Amino acid sequence: MGRLPPDRGLSNKKCSGVKGSKVWLTYLLVSNADGLEKQPPLIIGKAKKPWAFKNQTGTQLGFDYQNNAKAWMTGRIYQEWLQQWDRELGERSRKIVLLQDNFSGHIVPNGLQNIRVANFKPNLTAYVQPMDQGIIWCFKGHYRERYIQRSINHYDTGVTPSNIYDINQLQAMWLADQAWDDVDTTTTRHCWQKAGILPPIDPSESTLAPPTIPISSLLRTASPNPDPIAAVEDKLRRALDDLEATGVLQHENRVDIEDLLDPPEESWMMEQSTDKEIYQAVMATWKEREGGDISGGDDDDQEEGAPEPYPTYCEIFQAVSTLVQCVEHDGDPVSHKLEDVLASFAHQTWSKRSQALKTTHITDHFQRT
Repeated sequence: MGRLPPDRGLSNKKCSGVKGSKVWLTYLLVSNADGLEKQPPLIIGKAKKPWAFKNQTGTQLGFDYQNNAKAWMTGRIYQEWLQQWDRELGERSRKIVLLQDNFSGHIVPNGLQNIRVANFKPNLTAYVQPMDQGIIWCFKGHYRERYIQRSINHYDTGVTPSNIYDINQLQAMWLADQAWDDVDTTTTRHCWQKAGILPPIDPSESTLAPPTIPISSLLRTASPNPDPIAAVEDKLRRALDDLEATGVLQHENRVDIEDLLDPPEESWMMEQSTDKEIYQAVMATWKEREGGDISGGDDDDQEEGAPEPYPTYCEIFQAVSTLVQCVEHDGDPVSHKLEDVLASFAHQTWSKRSQALKTTHITDHFQRT
């Protein structure tokens, strides 16, 4: 997954004045058939501690994050992830069947106790893999829609048009985390049924819980389209319409939905992932580890520059207060939900502030002579 802006025309060349980021992240997504259980994404980047992490690890920031020199999936990363999940399932007395494609990096380790892995037949992944029937597509769609809306918000605050697309790796990861939450149970079940690998289910005998919609989806504009995949595409088109209305995106440079969600750059990256290159990437990572932590990434990561300073507690509470004033007199149900979310956020922020306070003595404020 890249962070390139939607500013390319039919020639696939970037418009002048807008610099696209070259940082890439690989995401591993897993969900069960009814969509009620989704694994936190496994994320693979280039740097162990990118500049945006502020010298913290991915784990400390709440992500399942790994790294190597090319941000590719490797057999070692996949095996460690699978073994950890197997242990977690054992602690919950759960056993599952994991369906996967035949990608060279998906090497199943020996000794799994709670996961039985079944591979799809070669060349059938695009037809029977539920993730490829729309789940990944919708994940990308939600991410792009949120990314475009974020850019519009930057434009509305007076940010220079050439900089409205700026986003560092951590910000992109938070955005992708929200996009994965947006992939609701309705979308997941639709894609599993579309794959045609499940036996027919009689609705009168089904024990499945009704589909759920995350609150983040309720706070965003709903689509009248009953097809969840088409609904995501509709939201993305409207976001592009809004971006075009600002004047930053010219109509002749507007990229198609298909190219935006399946850019040629991603296909090129996958085609370059030969066994030899993956081996070279792994060896490069180990050499860097022997010389010390990969703390700043490569030149691509350094393009991010210094991370933006975190807002002060005073600025946060002022922003929340302003938003509450905007919605408290509105009778719209979405506004009421937003007000509840803001109240919860303010409470959590206040708790963090209280925990950060340190006990001092009056003598600490005087200098000894």
